[in-house]
Parts: sequence; C-alpha cells; structure tokens
Amino acid sequence: MQFPLRNSEVDYMKKIMFILIALAMLTAYAAAEEFETEQIESVEGYTVSWIEDKEITDNYQTRTVYETIVQGETDWLSKTVNSYTTQLHIDLNWGDSSDSLRLKIYSPDGHTFGYYYDNSDGSNDGRIQFNINNPDGIARGTWRYEVYGYDVSGTEDYTI
Repeated sequence: MQFPLRNSEVDYMKKIMFILIALAMLTAYAAAEEFETEQIESVEGYTVSWIEDKEITDNYQTRTVYETIVQGETDWLSKTVNSYTTQLHIDLNWGDSSDSLRLKIYSPDGHTFGYYYDNSDGSNDGRIQFNINNPDGIARGTWRYEVYGYDVSGTEDYTI
C-alpha cells in the first residue's frame, strides 16, 4: 500500500532537490574557476601557468645559474633549448621574501612573457615559478631572462 504525499512534503522535496542542483552547479563553477586561475597568460600558442605545489618541484629542473643582484640592477641570463620540448620550466628563487625581484622572459621567436613579481602567484615567498607550454613545441634557440632588483636591500643571491 502506497501513501500519497502531502503538499508540504512535496514542497519540502522540491526545496531539497533545488538545493542539491544549486550545489552541484556551484561546485562545477568553482572547479572551472580554479582551473582558469592556474593559467596566467596566453600568447600565440603559448600558455603560462603557475606551479601550484612548489615543494614537489624543488628538484624539477637543475638550477644552472647562481647570481647576485642589488637594488635597481638588471641581470640578463639565458637558456638554450636545442631539442623539441613542449614545456619550459622557469624557477627564479631567492628565498628572501623581504626582497623582491622582477622577471621578464623573451623567447627566440619574438614573444615576451611578464613582468612577474614575487607576489604574482599570490604568495610572497621569494620565488617566481611557472611553466611556459606550447603543444606544438616551444621555440628552439636562446631564451633570455631579464631579472631586475625591484626592491632589494643589500645584495641578494638567487638561482634560476
């Protein structure tokens, strides 16, 4: 034997269904927003995205350049890409959040990426770390890095 539902019970079930649907839609929207914030720039086939978990990527790429910089100084560094790859990992690390460096990247095919600052990824941690991706392959040749002592007291050591 089946009992018919009263109007108040039907209304209650409708409200519950509406809430569940709204929660599902908000969750999907939030997930889409989270994905979109990972990508910070897009330039003619290239996408730039922040590294989310910096501890995991500490050994992602061997640091090849150790330098020092002072307030107002600009250092020009480079990395040569000789073989086909779809990703270039950039990791400027000075570790002192009381100082701030600025980074701009120039590709061999004429594109520029940046300016990026310590807090560009939402965190003041003395590090600027991201990937430049291109599914068709990043440009081969010499990539140039412009590191600028934006707000430095004394001399700051860094790696890139």
